[in-house]
Amino acid sequence: MINILVDESYAFDYLAILHIKYLKDSTNIQKELNFRTCWDYIKDQIGNTLFEKIIDSKEYKQCYKANAKTYNAVERAKKDKVKASYVDQCNYERFLIKQKIQEKFFNNPITETKIGYELYQENQE
Repeated sequence: MINILVDESYAFDYLAILHIKYLKDSTNIQKELNFRTCWDYIKDQIGNTLFEKIIDSKEYKQCYKANAKTYNAVERAKKDKVKASYVDQCNYERFLIKQKIQEKFFNNPITETKIGYELYQENQE
């Protein structure tokens, strides 16, 4: 395994993805192990109090929902049932939620950048 430095919100986004994959196939021992290992790894780094505060937050719930929406969109896109632009919008929604988590719980900006999303920003105004 390789450890890399990522924003805290990225770690929680990844945790949500692992949780979704585990719940989609809860009989798969490896998926459960991946989820539980990541859970423990993050909690060990930031402490139980902050970890639980984030897991119980509306922002994390939004992150989980955005990831589930994205996962389902990708599955549907495999059979051309949704446009690629819809999948991209779902992914951008995840990015915005990661920003919220990062700013609220870690009081610093997210380092991830997106290119070419001015269109979405203009539509939100």
